[in-house]
Amino acid sequence: MASIKVTGRAPELARLRTAIERARVGRTTTVLVRGEPGIGKSAVLEAVAALAGEAGFQVAAAGARGVPDRPFAAVGQILGRLLATSSAVTAADGPPSPELLWKLTELVRAKSRHVPVAICLDDISHLDPWSLRWVLALSGSVFPTPLVIAVSEDDVSPVHGSSPRAELAAGAEHIRLTGLPPAAVIEFAANRCGVTLGEESAAVCHELTGGNPGLLLALLSERAGTVLTAETVRATSGSAVLLGSERWLADLGEPALELARAVAVLGADAEITWAAELARLTVQDALSAIDELVDRCLLANRTPLTFRHPLLATMVVGAIPVGTRTALHLRAAEILRDGHFGMTGVARQLVAAGPLGLDWAVRPMRIAARQLAREGRAEDAARHLRGVLRERLRPRVRSAVRRELAELDAFVDPDLTVRQLEAARQEADDPEIATDYAVALAALLTECGRPVDAVAVLDDTAERLGPAPSAQSWRLRLHKAYVCLGDPAFLAGAADRLEDLVAERPRGQGALKELAGLRAAEAVHAGADRAAAVRHARQALAGGGGGQARCFWHGCVTLIRADELTEAWAHCGRVRLADGARPGRWDHVTAELLRAMVCRVRGDLAGVAGALAPMADVLRSAAFASHVRAAPAVSLLAEARALMGDTDAALALLGDCGLDRELPWRQDTWAVLSARAVVWECAGELPRAVEDHLAAGRLLAECQVGNPSVAPWRSRAARLLAAAGETGRAARLAGAELDEARRWGTPRAIGIAEHAVAMAESGARRIDLLATAAGTLARSPARLELAAARCDLGTALAEAGRLHEARIEFDAALSTAESCGARPLARRIAIARQEIRPADIREPVHPNLPELTPQELKILCLARDGHTNRAIAGKLFVTVRTVEFHLSGAYRKLGISGRQQLAQLLPETAMNTTAATTATTTATTTAATTTAAAMTATAMTAVAPVPQRAGG
Repeated sequence: MASIKVTGRAPELARLRTAIERARVGRTTTVLVRGEPGIGKSAVLEAVAALAGEAGFQVAAAGARGVPDRPFAAVGQILGRLLATSSAVTAADGPPSPELLWKLTELVRAKSRHVPVAICLDDISHLDPWSLRWVLALSGSVFPTPLVIAVSEDDVSPVHGSSPRAELAAGAEHIRLTGLPPAAVIEFAANRCGVTLGEESAAVCHELTGGNPGLLLALLSERAGTVLTAETVRATSGSAVLLGSERWLADLGEPALELARAVAVLGADAEITWAAELARLTVQDALSAIDELVDRCLLANRTPLTFRHPLLATMVVGAIPVGTRTALHLRAAEILRDGHFGMTGVARQLVAAGPLGLDWAVRPMRIAARQLAREGRAEDAARHLRGVLRERLRPRVRSAVRRELAELDAFVDPDLTVRQLEAARQEADDPEIATDYAVALAALLTECGRPVDAVAVLDDTAERLGPAPSAQSWRLRLHKAYVCLGDPAFLAGAADRLEDLVAERPRGQGALKELAGLRAAEAVHAGADRAAAVRHARQALAGGGGGQARCFWHGCVTLIRADELTEAWAHCGRVRLADGARPGRWDHVTAELLRAMVCRVRGDLAGVAGALAPMADVLRSAAFASHVRAAPAVSLLAEARALMGDTDAALALLGDCGLDRELPWRQDTWAVLSARAVVWECAGELPRAVEDHLAAGRLLAECQVGNPSVAPWRSRAARLLAAAGETGRAARLAGAELDEARRWGTPRAIGIAEHAVAMAESGARRIDLLATAAGTLARSPARLELAAARCDLGTALAEAGRLHEARIEFDAALSTAESCGARPLARRIAIARQEIRPADIREPVHPNLPELTPQELKILCLARDGHTNRAIAGKLFVTVRTVEFHLSGAYRKLGISGRQQLAQLLPETAMNTTAATTATTTATTTAATTTAAAMTATAMTAVAPVPQRAGG
């Protein structure tokens, strides 16, 4: 039994065994066990008694609590058990005096001469003074007595001076008990409570209780026979009443009890002045009460005021009568409000107080809910909004709060939220409220990939409102246009024309914002007026108001397509989650997706992964469930990983979400296809990449989207087709995209298209066009595309024998690719760069260089470039022996010993001459190279690099 009760106390038991062994050889040993209430001091004393009994000691144990408050009462219990005679008890009941104290002490000493004696006294702080003096006299015995004394007391402030307790503590061996470690918590829960805990739930138990066994019993004793998760443990800790609170709160003075209640109610907001005001104490009285609570191990000895263990706060709150508790929460809310202590703290108190019909309570709870959602605490935010709904609200306010709550609930259970919004829509009698619910429901259905149902909801609501024109009917028509934007062609006819909506727009800032978002999206799709698109986007993003989610998305997307990246990035910060927080609403995911899109345009692949990877688990499940924001986010993350060189992870991510197979026609399908094509390209599956690019283009064409800033599908497909030898088809696609890009006018779109046009050409024409494309892209934020263009330009220059210029382009491309995190592209550039040696422009010509024959000069230049003798022989169609003969003669003329010194001797002119000759000769011999080989070599110039294969 003792071993069960002292779970996790192996070090303490070892020290106790040592103490008992010392007592066996005639040395009186005193052990003082200290610790907070519930820490297991009584269990350790029981273990002492058991260990002493096993060692042959006669054991006498008693607890000081409950002993009559008269002199020598505890001594009488100990002697009665030790000597088993009534005379000893009678002697202990005599009037207190030094003579009686000496007599009772001698009784124990006499007993210990015949048999070792162990005395265990629990909680000596409750001993009467004469019993305490008796224990002190025994512990200070100078006679060789086989006696062990084990006593315990709460871990209160140390006792100073010459009191018996202080003297006893000074001469005793101290064993201070601390909380059980998490591993021991698992064992304790199983053995003492019959509860099964895992590592995570045990960690939560330890967090709440500090490993205090008494608190663990209070937390878990009512859950016997269950397996608890971490969430269940937290829910259990929030119950109204927990067992064992009386042992912590008993005998507290009235000021200390009131202050403990105030600190428990205030929670994290328990500053001393606020707690004193809530407890209706002066600051001076509060400070005295704080000291008492620290001595009683309720409060930690620090500020701001916190309980020693979080579960103690729950115990204190649970012990407050419900009426008093509600009044305390309300008063705490008023104190925090008047002190401008923050809306979150005020709202927490209002939620705990419950519905009180206070007009001022609604605003703090709504503000706090939004803040909690930004911090990733969606459940807490939802609880605050439900607290708002319990108050008396005007219909418009209730509708707005229910829609805010729906945004939170939709992230967890969209189907349930759809049913709730539909029920609210059907119940709404006010046309404006019914329209609000219809718009919110239509937006949710559209995000869930159900645009047809969304249109049906909007049409049904419009029919209920009647045929008369109104602001509500205009909003329904506007949002039908939103739903049909970018959706299959058969829905496009269901929406009103944009011109009609503009002409009939009602007055009001909200209507202007909602319309501006749609006009910005339409301008991007048309791709003809970038300035107008940016102007409409800024109107949509200005301030708050209705239609905010859709306005936010289309406004930011428009700014990104127009390369106004800094402005788009700033707007994303309005709804962005706090660092490290988990998303609780879809607008959090939307903001991170937009940030990832900005990073992708800038070529910041690590930024893309940093924005989306923390949400990967959420995105996987949502993409599989056909959420239209999740699928593009997943595919963009897969594209970034592929471009960073982790193609296997990219393919696995697409497969996990079901995005690696045939996709249905939906609003987000073109984005998935466009990103997936890049992944195929990086994986070396070029035909599949071309197929996906062209499929994305067909879908965009059906929606009348020709703007290449939306997706440069023509240029990407053109580069792959050119690599496969289909230069005519590639030229047509690239030329068409260049025309559209010039209409839109951003250097990024124009430069990407110019790059594709160049790859459909050859020779000097390709070099000129690539140089133009690189210059255009250099004026854009598209660093990754610039690196790819400069890489292709370097390759073309090297093929033309312009090695110095090629080296410059390769160096710039390599630096840019590395800064983007595009490791495969950087490796390919580095390999291409190694194939040409840097030109030595400023080095003097060797005086004997004119004596070299043309053949010797050719061979020396090839040797300097790193070619072996056998390779040189193959290039010049001579034997290896001939190469060796010419090299020896050249070395002799130049006065050098080997090829290591060639880099310091040969000038640029000789290199260029030799390179040109070699290129001409090589071109003659390689004219019959197969189309497949050409495709492999040229495909490596695409924006998304092909992973480097073995052998270079």
